Amino acid sequence: MKAASEANFATREGRTTWQQNIRTIFICFIVSFATLQYGLDISIINGAQALKGFLIVFGHPNPKAPQGYGIATSFQQSITSLMNIGVIVGSLTLEFFSHRLGRRKNFIVGSAAAIGANLILVLSTNKSAIIFGRFLFGVSNGLYIGFTSLYISEVAPSHLRGALVTFVQVSVCIGTVIGAVVNNATKHLESRLSYQIPLFTLFVIPVFCIAMSFFIPESPRWLVLKGRREDARTHLYRLRGSSFPVELIDAEIAAIAEAIEAEKENTLRGWGAVRLMFSDSERRRTLLTMAAGTMHGASGFPFISSYKTYFFQIAGSQKPFTDSIIVTTVSLIGAFSGVFLNRFVGRRRVLLFGFTVQAALMLVIGTVWTVSPGTVTTGKVIVAMVVIFQCLYAAIVGPTSWIVASEIPNNRLRAMTFGFGNGVGFLAYFVIAFTTPYFINPEALNIGPKVGFIWLGSNLITATFIFFYLPETHRRSLENIDEMFYNKIPTRKFKSYECTGVVQRPTESEKAIATESDSGTTAHVEKRLSRET
Repeated sequence: MKAASEANFATREGRTTWQQNIRTIFICFIVSFATLQYGLDISIINGAQALKGFLIVFGHPNPKAPQGYGIATSFQQSITSLMNIGVIVGSLTLEFFSHRLGRRKNFIVGSAAAIGANLILVLSTNKSAIIFGRFLFGVSNGLYIGFTSLYISEVAPSHLRGALVTFVQVSVCIGTVIGAVVNNATKHLESRLSYQIPLFTLFVIPVFCIAMSFFIPESPRWLVLKGRREDARTHLYRLRGSSFPVELIDAEIAAIAEAIEAEKENTLRGWGAVRLMFSDSERRRTLLTMAAGTMHGASGFPFISSYKTYFFQIAGSQKPFTDSIIVTTVSLIGAFSGVFLNRFVGRRRVLLFGFTVQAALMLVIGTVWTVSPGTVTTGKVIVAMVVIFQCLYAAIVGPTSWIVASEIPNNRLRAMTFGFGNGVGFLAYFVIAFTTPYFINPEALNIGPKVGFIWLGSNLITATFIFFYLPETHRRSLENIDEMFYNKIPTRKFKSYECTGVVQRPTESEKAIATESDSGTTAHVEKRLSRET
């Protein structure tokens, strides 16, 4: 029977070794390099705000500032927050581009935006042009992050999906390390070259992604959605390689086709898809995807990533650039450990641990500054807490949030739901980046590291949400996850639920949405949602 064969395939696939999946692992690692740009970008721009060459051009004299130059809060907000608005726009356009171009060709779209944005940043001294360039970079980052996460989640075997999606975070961390090192190398220059040289390194990623898009296989799931089953089999063979059992490749295509066949004509566009995202059977998944997107901001990471060098300066650190390199290097170590954590440990457990410990770290940051502000000892304690925080985020919260957001949506709405959730998450990121300068800038509220108390609360709230509402999807195939959500399995029972292939029938409201969107859709909705053994 079809449902039984799907369950049997998932079991047999889960028994394959990493050696048998070595080609898929390598391809996913190469694809993840696209998100290296995001880490490189935020690291370079974060460091630029503490470079004298940048401050001379875009700041103003201030004898009380560490470099003798200050920077307007409004401009500081804009160069960070406009990038986040661009990421929101890029995330919300995922569905539009993915439906038409697939996964791999969209890396070219993201690369075009990146090259144009970087030319503006390197050549212009106009603040408005710089702000627009940051927006374009955000669009590119949103597309890169979205399509990398979607691609890996769709091509990875179910038992390796968590580990392989974690490559996204590893790549981001590699970018932040490179950016911090390059900024440190140019910090003594007082000309425009101090920030232009780091910016030149950003051209490498889009050029690499353009070349990569011609060689990597396309997502077999997208090809089946487009009715290209034979092409899907060809590309899956390229993904899995000769070490993977041939009979499992054919079984995987059959399982994907069975799960998608009814959906390929039922993939709604526009307003109908938005309504379906919030229908009775999809609302839970949509809200959980949105929640996963906001976990990055709720952790306090935007505050650390966007302003750490500047923050270390005003916190009394004697070597803020060196401290930034230490922080980013430790985060890379954390990111690599996250690959193994997400391979063997469940999503709920690691996220609960991560947010609880991060709350404690933020409490220490706020408390030491309140008790003894501005001292060398306080500065060292804060740097130490940020190092531990960055390591935890890179190992747990960062990668696991991407994993949850990419695997919870269903196949026909995956790009739209993931993009929507990402957009909401980066909207929160934007608010944080926009308001943080008011809190830490000496020319504004100047409460400095006391902002740790704010992130203490947000981490505790998120941990509570995870405990009560986030289901465990570790080592489940995307089709298994579909079944459990459609059958409305309670959060606590996800881990122990035995999948059978039987799902509930669609509600009347879902039938109505489908009928309004496409007169021929209702039968396909019912066929997909009522498959039985």
